Amino acid sequence: MTEPETVLIDDGRMCVHREFVEILRHQGLGAFDAVMAFQRGQLIRAVPGRTTMRIELPSPGAPPLVVYLKRYEPDQVSRWQRLFRRLRRHEQNEAAREWRMVHALRARGFHTATPIAAGEVRASGGAVRSFVMTMEIRGGLATDVFWRSHDRPGRDALITALASLTRQFHSAGFIHKDYYLPHIFVVPRDGILDLYLIDLQRVMGPARFRQRWIIKDLGGLAFSAERAGISRTDMLRFYKECFQVSRLDARDKKRIRKICRRLARIRRHTPRHGESPVLSQPCAGAQTN
Repeated sequence: MTEPETVLIDDGRMCVHREFVEILRHQGLGAFDAVMAFQRGQLIRAVPGRTTMRIELPSPGAPPLVVYLKRYEPDQVSRWQRLFRRLRRHEQNEAAREWRMVHALRARGFHTATPIAAGEVRASGGAVRSFVMTMEIRGGLATDVFWRSHDRPGRDALITALASLTRQFHSAGFIHKDYYLPHIFVVPRDGILDLYLIDLQRVMGPARFRQRWIIKDLGGLAFSAERAGISRTDMLRFYKECFQVSRLDARDKKRIRKICRRLARIRRHTPRHGESPVLSQPCAGAQTN
């Protein structure tokens, strides 16, 4: 899990960005077991085997650092999945994959939440408990919230920025697998919309992928756009800007039909844990999944 500018602590069970080592230790979070047991924060989400917590860490001479902590326990995956991971010893757990993808995407110029720390405990070749900690995206709004709270000029700027991000993300050889609007945050800076990718635990790449993987990402994005009240006219504009076409040819129409079929399939899907993953709460900077 080591990356540039990180160090291993707690006998290698934690990988921490150098800038945050002393801050975590000062708060009693310099050991894996302490992080997994920490309760002084706001519980954002809890599903079987995974919790997300919002934590404020005092920082000497500066405002508190707001961070998000995802923790994974053994029941996050089934017994058969755990066995499969042990047979494939190189397979990374969700926390380790998100940690690696944060660094991989940032190295290629994409915006993500600032990585702070990650850790895991392994047994029989597989991780049985793990966590990943990232900083709050200050001033950020999930794109669906941004859309609902802005007028036409802001929405037009968002379509352009989102199309550019999607094109560059897939062209760089990445697939998100949870490519919903709430997993893309907007930070306005000097008249420009910076877009941040979050919830990267299922991201794949960089590699060459078949078209069907891109269709899956676009279908998820279309579903969350539909839920946010984005019109088909605006979705078509996004498509044209994403694929840089002014008129649709036969190949575009075929791709759009595939996206629509994927959209219909997602509509029929029953969300896990009885909740929808594609509608955000209107709170700036809050990573909810």
